[in-house]
Amino acid sequence: MSQTNAFTDLNAVESSTEQIPIVGHTVLWRLHGLRVQHIALRDALDRAGFLEFLPDPPTPRKALRRALEAWVAARAQQAQATRTLQNQAQTDEEQRTLIRVINRAGSDHLVFALVTEDIDFKALGLGYATDLRILLEKKTGQMICSTDARGRIEAYHESQQVASELQPYWQEFKDLHIAGDLSEMTRRIIDSLQATALRRNGGVYFIPKGNREKLFRLREAIADLPHGDDQPFVCAFGVPDLQETKTQMVQAIHAGMLDEIAGLRADLRRLAEDGTNVREDTVICRLATYQSIRSKAQVYADLLGLRQDAIRSEIGELEAQARRLLLHEAPPAKAKPQNSAKPETAQEKSKPARHTEIGDEIERLPLLYLNGTGHSSLFPAAAQPAGD
Repeated sequence: MSQTNAFTDLNAVESSTEQIPIVGHTVLWRLHGLRVQHIALRDALDRAGFLEFLPDPPTPRKALRRALEAWVAARAQQAQATRTLQNQAQTDEEQRTLIRVINRAGSDHLVFALVTEDIDFKALGLGYATDLRILLEKKTGQMICSTDARGRIEAYHESQQVASELQPYWQEFKDLHIAGDLSEMTRRIIDSLQATALRRNGGVYFIPKGNREKLFRLREAIADLPHGDDQPFVCAFGVPDLQETKTQMVQAIHAGMLDEIAGLRADLRRLAEDGTNVREDTVICRLATYQSIRSKAQVYADLLGLRQDAIRSEIGELEAQARRLLLHEAPPAKAKPQNSAKPETAQEKSKPARHTEIGDEIERLPLLYLNGTGHSSLFPAAAQPAGD
């Protein structure tokens, strides 16, 4: 089934509940392929009445990483097309491009490094070479590109060829919000509509019928954002006002709220571990969150007959613990023995600070140029780095 037909079918299901009494909506969304500049997003949210949820523009670090990934992908496609035209046979060697970040807290700059990983299937070996480094000034967003594998990166080291290739991608991404940013923004708006997740990891939410008008404004705002071939959508399926339906929905909502409270308890436990470093406004913010959970539970009690005893008890404990934090009396909040709570592992607690980040592989085709030795590289022979 095509994506367009799937979207049409979802609209048909959605419209089938418009003429019957409902208690709320089951909501889900898909924003794949959505890309919008910060100014355009601000205007769209302002028109829809959601300006307070406007995300910050991408940081220079995030924007440059996205620009690098797009640039690497484009060059890889060009390399693949060249190999196809030349009918190059598959060999025992393969390459992939890794992005590594060299950073230290408190430093005025960080460095992105593009590293070529050579995979030799015949020798069962790996080889690495730093092909490019980009120094990024954290405050100004200014960057300098260098094909030198090591040493200080100064303006006079800059590779003009690489800088000119990368600059259009940098200009595109430095104020661009992509689907991940917009999905997080959508979730925050959904949360403000007294929503409860119906799945432990989110993705599907129930919203009471009193927020119908805001929900539909959100849907229209998302649909009007610029997009490519994929049609973004926010679907809202009406939940019929029937006793059997409400009974089943109450079970799902009760479990969802306990999952939410478990997350709040874990958050408070981490806060308590900071001891005397907890600020008053931080605790006040947590108390406001707990109060919003109380209010939401009351809405569900009035609408669906949700029993509030367990939820009120849990929230009361969290409120008392948070207030004791201000007096520096609180021991770490203990996690309840619920299946929904995800405990921290000892490994997570003791992770050392890293100056070089891992897990940055780009699973894409390599960028191929043949250098003087007959081996391929990210750059022409004239721009080859000295080695790593």
